[in-house]
Amino acid sequence: MATLSSHLLNSVNGTHASGVKVIINQINSSGEKVIFFESETDNGGRILKDFDLSTNDCNCDYEMVCKTADYFSEKKIVSEIIIKFRMEDPKKKISPTNYYIPKWLLNLVVSIIIK
Repeated sequence: MATLSSHLLNSVNGTHASGVKVIINQINSSGEKVIFFESETDNGGRILKDFDLSTNDCNCDYEMVCKTADYFSEKKIVSEIIIKFRMEDPKKKISPTNYYIPKWLLNLVVSIIIK
């Protein structure tokens, strides 16, 4: 079982980005996208999900789509942030080698666009 983890922070005011809709799309070799997982960040701005990955799943690309338009309701400058990644190991768990979408990357993107 693989684990996907992410932590979204609002770098404008330093709070956790809670209630942000997050969609994980699986993209097959012909470029077709299918929703693999859909959720919202919790009160701490986190997503944590375990997946059973097949060999086929491990050969696909993925994208994490953070729907930020509603979160930044005053200034809808950024409607979504997309991060593409792969999950090639069906047994990766939360550890120093897990599937962690780094919060600094989301902070950097949001900081550059919002400020």
